[in-house]
Amino acid sequence: MYILYLDESGTHSEASYFVLAGLAVFEREIHWFSQDLDALQREYFPAENEPVFFHARTLRVPDTTGLPAPLNQLNRERLREIKDKIYDILRKRGAVLFGCAVEKNYAEVRREDPYEWAFEDLISRFDLFLRRINRLAVEESREEQRGLVVLAESNYKKTISLLAQRLKQSGTRWRSIRNVTDIPLFAPARDSRMLQYADFCANAIYGRYHGGLTGDFDKIAPKFDREGGAVHGLSHLSNDSSCVCLACLGRQGRQQGLSI
Repeated sequence: MYILYLDESGTHSEASYFVLAGLAVFEREIHWFSQDLDALQREYFPAENEPVFFHARTLRVPDTTGLPAPLNQLNRERLREIKDKIYDILRKRGAVLFGCAVEKNYAEVRREDPYEWAFEDLISRFDLFLRRINRLAVEESREEQRGLVVLAESNYKKTISLLAQRLKQSGTRWRSIRNVTDIPLFAPARDSRMLQYADFCANAIYGRYHGGLTGDFDKIAPKFDREGGAVHGLSHLSNDSSCVCLACLGRQGRQQGLSI
């Protein structure tokens, strides 16, 4: 089974973008991802016995005095070291990334809810990923895989649960859903190492589209689901028809029958 962990970014009112993003991991890989964050905690907070909550935004702050313990024990440079190492883990380990960046003005004009739109988009992309996995599995006489979605708890829990049931029964606006089982599960990001990684994915994508900050995004860009040269795991919904970002170039290439 593959599990897709998702978290959001850009829910505050001044944000120009809403992002839903995260990582799909084969079940046996979850242990090793968790071990990597536990090792980071032992390196930077050796006296802490309880799990430290790693949150991307708190590791970027210019002033550390307002941070909760034990993060306030470190200076800004040390916190950024932790952030960079987490993105290194995402880049090196066996995860496949998915993300959807929705320009809020674009969604408002179309009377769409950004979270619901992004969720439907990512469920469709995750299912397509599993279809490719299973097509190869059948050819090689291996067991087919199914998918499960886990989201960070939010005010959208009830809405997304109802939407997921509808998508499972009727499909998305693009296609039916074949390989994603059950309704999504919700959990506090503080209690899940994997949802903490999802937060870092969402934060990097949000920084890229809202603020033009490419450093962290570029580190994880090669990990978005792709087939050949076509990027399937990242979507950008925007009023800017001339955008040449990774997602938009990939979409233009698929529409033209090209491999980008």
